Amino acid sequence: MKRNFIALLIGSSLILSCWMTPAPAAELNPLLAPSVKYQNIKVTRVLAVDRILLENDEKIALIGIKGPKPPKFADVKRDAHGFIVPDDVPEVPFEVEALRFAKDLVEGKTVRLEFDTERRNDQGIVEAYVYLPDGKLLNAELLRFGYADIKLIPPNMKYAQDLRKAYQEARHEMRGLQGGW
Repeated sequence: MKRNFIALLIGSSLILSCWMTPAPAAELNPLLAPSVKYQNIKVTRVLAVDRILLENDEKIALIGIKGPKPPKFADVKRDAHGFIVPDDVPEVPFEVEALRFAKDLVEGKTVRLEFDTERRNDQGIVEAYVYLPDGKLLNAELLRFGYADIKLIPPNMKYAQDLRKAYQEARHEMRGLQGGW
């Protein structure tokens, strides 16, 4: 009888301890999931200079930068036969140049994401620092070459100093937006 009581007590305490153990935070809120699934993830498309689309169809906004809006392509001029009439000035708009630069850096490549204090911005889009395969920070590279403006919003300030330094380099060298494009 005594043995049965002790076995019952131990069994019930084990069941109770399993039942009382809180579920991992990732199960309760996927935003708190460890960033392991973002260590080697492919970028399928660059949506804008400051936004990318991952292979899991998740949109990511780059922390600390604001890129130019995606280019709007004007209607082309056509002759009487329907052929496109070339423009007199073969100038590439800055928005197109900036988007091409971002695509060359990251589209189709496997990257690593790092999150800051807040994972989502005001629009509900996940924000991250994106590391290129060579270890460079994409957010800083876009600033360094003048293809984006700096936009630091607390509390996501983990790499604010690095981003400021990249922005100041672009201003000093008069690159892109900081050069009066």
